This record gives sequence, C-alpha cells and structure tokens, in this order.
Amino acid sequence: MCNGFVFVPLLELRLFDYYPTMMTKTRYRYNLILTILLLTGFIFTSWFSLIIAKQSLFQGIENDALPLTSHLIHTDLQKQLQAPIIISSQMANNTFLHAWLKEKNENKQVLFEYLRQTRSDYDAVTSFLVTSDDKTYYRYDGQVTQLDTSVQQDSWYQETLGNTHAYTLNVDLDPRDDHQAIVFVNHKIQPQEQVLGIIGVGVKLDHLKRLIDKYQHIYNRKVYFVDHKGRLLFYTDSTFTDDTITDKFGRHSTKLLNQKNYKLRLEQDEQTVFINSRYLEQFGWYLVVEQTLTQDNSFSDTLYINLLMGVVITAVILFSAQLTFNHYQKRLEKMATYDKLTSTYNRQAFEPLLQAQLYKARNQFTPLVMLILDVDHFKQVNDRHGHLVGDKVLAHVAQICKTGVGTRGFTCRWGGEEFVILLPKTTLSKGHEIANQIHETLAQSQCEVTVTASIGIAQYHIDESEDGLLKRADAALYKAKSTGRNRSVLAEAA
Repeated sequence: MCNGFVFVPLLELRLFDYYPTMMTKTRYRYNLILTILLLTGFIFTSWFSLIIAKQSLFQGIENDALPLTSHLIHTDLQKQLQAPIIISSQMANNTFLHAWLKEKNENKQVLFEYLRQTRSDYDAVTSFLVTSDDKTYYRYDGQVTQLDTSVQQDSWYQETLGNTHAYTLNVDLDPRDDHQAIVFVNHKIQPQEQVLGIIGVGVKLDHLKRLIDKYQHIYNRKVYFVDHKGRLLFYTDSTFTDDTITDKFGRHSTKLLNQKNYKLRLEQDEQTVFINSRYLEQFGWYLVVEQTLTQDNSFSDTLYINLLMGVVITAVILFSAQLTFNHYQKRLEKMATYDKLTSTYNRQAFEPLLQAQLYKARNQFTPLVMLILDVDHFKQVNDRHGHLVGDKVLAHVAQICKTGVGTRGFTCRWGGEEFVILLPKTTLSKGHEIANQIHETLAQSQCEVTVTASIGIAQYHIDESEDGLLKRADAALYKAKSTGRNRSVLAEAA
C-alpha cells in the first residue's frame, strides 16, 4: 500500500470510471447475449414451426387428401362401370349364344335381335360379338365386318385373349360408332377351356368425364387413368391422348406400374407436385390423382411476421430487463460503495478514493487534509443503552460529519465508531476549523444520547505514503483521546 503510487492513476479510474464502465459494459454484453439468444430462438422456432407446418400440409395431402379423392372417384367409377361389366358377363354366359356359336347357326337375324335387345334394355351405346374362329365382328345394327388384328384399331381383340382376366376395359374412338369416346367391356365367351368368342357392350364416357371434371374443379386436382395400353385417359382436356405413362413420369413410371399404391412428390419450377396412384384391379386401370402447390410467398411472409413479432417481444423483454438491471445495479453500487447504517463511504470504496485523491494532491501540488474521528466512550453507550441506540448515535454523528464537510470532501466509516474525513484542496487550518465545527454541532444537537468525539488531524505531504498519512492522523487521534477526549489534535509533521 505504501508503494502504491505507481498504480494510483488506475485506482483513480477504478472509483470514478472503471467500476461504472465495467458494470455498463457487462450489462451491454449481457443485453447483447440476451438479444442474440432471443432472436436466435425466435428465428429457429419460427423457421422450425413453418417447416413442420409445411411438412404437415404435405403429409396431409399425400396421406389423406389424395387417397380420399382416389377412393371417392373409384367408388363413382364402380357405379358407372359395374353395370356394363355385369351385362357383359351375363351375355358371355348366355346359353343361347353358346349354342349359336357351337352350331354355327346361320340365322344371324336372331343374333342381331339379341344384341339390339341387350343394347336397348341397358341403354348401351353399342353391343357386339366377335367369333374366335373367323374373327367376324357382329354389331347390334346388323353390320358384319372382319377384324384385322394386325392394325392398331383391332388390336384390342388379341389383348383381351391374352389377358388373364375374363374381361378387359378398352377406351377407344371407334369409327364404327361415329368416333365417340366409348368404354368397351370385352368379355370372353369361355364355357369351358375353349374361347368361343368375345362379346360385350360399349358405354359413353360423357358422364364419367363430367364426374372427373367436377372433381378437378372442386379439389383443384388433376384426375386421370392409365389404361392397359399405358395411355393417359382424361389427361388435360382430352379424353385420352397419345401420351403414355412414361412420357408423364419418366423413370418413376416403372415403380408406379409395379405397385398397387404409389406416392410421389416432385419439386419442379417452384412447384411441388403430389402424385397418388392406385391400381384398380377390377378394371385393370391405374387411377392417378395429381395436385400441384405453387411455392408462393405465404411461407416467407409468415416467417417475416413471426420475426417482426420476435423483434418486438425481444425489445419489450430487453426494456423490462434494462429497467430491472438499472434498479439492481444502483442498489448493488450503493451496497458496494456506502455503509448501510450511516450512508457514508465504506472502507472498500474509500480506499481507492483516498489513493486517487493523494495522487491528485501530489501531481497538482494541492493541499489535502485527513481527519480521523472516534466517538468517545461509545462502548459504554452500547452497554448502557443497547446496540439500537448505539446505531442511532453512529448515524447521528455521521450526518453531522457529512453536513460539516458538505461538498468539500468525503466521509467514510472506517470501522466501528471511527470515521475518516478526507478534505481535498483544503489547508490544515481549514481542516481544523471543520473539526471544531463538528465538535460544536455535536454539543448542540439532540440525540438519544449526547456524545462527544476525539479528532486527529493530519495534512498530507507530497512525499508521504498513504499509510504514513493514516498513521500520523491516527497518532493525533490517540493523543486527543489520551489528553481528555472531546477535542481535536493536529498531527506532528512527517
């Protein structure tokens, strides 16, 4: 301590600048960390919530919406096509036809009448029979033609024969029926192992097409089928086109055709395309439902709104935290600087203050005086009147010292009933005058117990250490107490 002059500039800053600056910097650093944590939390939470919401939306479309649409369409399709399938089955199992085919009955009018009656009874577009031995095509209206299985138009015949199912569904624009889009139900006539022919009916697709259009309009989803030829039915605005499943799905087409249920999600051109495929074994078709989501700015806008809310909430939290910090910082600074009982400087805060003032006095060649005050017979006050009264006495004495010093110096409770008064830029005579004023005020003031004080006064010398000044002032105090108390004594020169 006695060789501490080298560090005095730092100690001076420590009291008046360093401590507040350190506290302020710590508070700012804490605020910055809190801000970063809050904003990071809001950003991550908002981003993660949007990702979860987006994934939930996607999963809802893939696992619920598209399969439900597929189920509804399948149900309606069954209603539309179940009847012609049953009709074709009944025709294929008709004993009259079996007998007519086996006997090679030349009475074709009977056959035409049967086909006409069947068509009329079930409101079909057409009804027909093809014999397997000579591939003759008989139509309800009496037309008779020969099939040429080498051409695409009549390839359905071989496809039906080669199919393991008893019937196939074939969508075509048949020139024999004014190029109408018709679903032909082609059923094998096979009473035993031998196939005698193929018989069936054709129904219009108009109602089914309107049904598909309704679903596409209501749910904003594309609905189409993949037939046994791999063609896309009801694709875009056409009943069917030359586009195949490979043209549409490329490398995914194989998986789609090899699985009864298949889900596919494609990201393309800022759009997400969801595909749900379902194999309709009863019809030999694949039902495909497609929905497209445009990656608009709604997710980004939501994220920005959440971030704005996060910034506002962060600002409110930081403002509240700042008020709390300031409140507690002031309380902590007061606790760290002042004695709770007397509201004077405590020793911890006074020591760097003393060193700073000694440094100033030394470098600016200004006078400085120290007073050490001790309350006379204070132990007796505590013993006779109790510590509560003793505390009131100490607070009373401290208030008189602070009032006497005013803004000229600093008052510190040095320990117990001792006080140190530091008077920068004050001469020894002025310091003595202040000490006498304290004596007079104590004598005239009213308190629980009237007390006196002994004061030692020392003036700082330029080459003197802190300990040296304290020792001289303490020695003067001891002399004042030993010579009768209630007086001030000037310290001897250094």
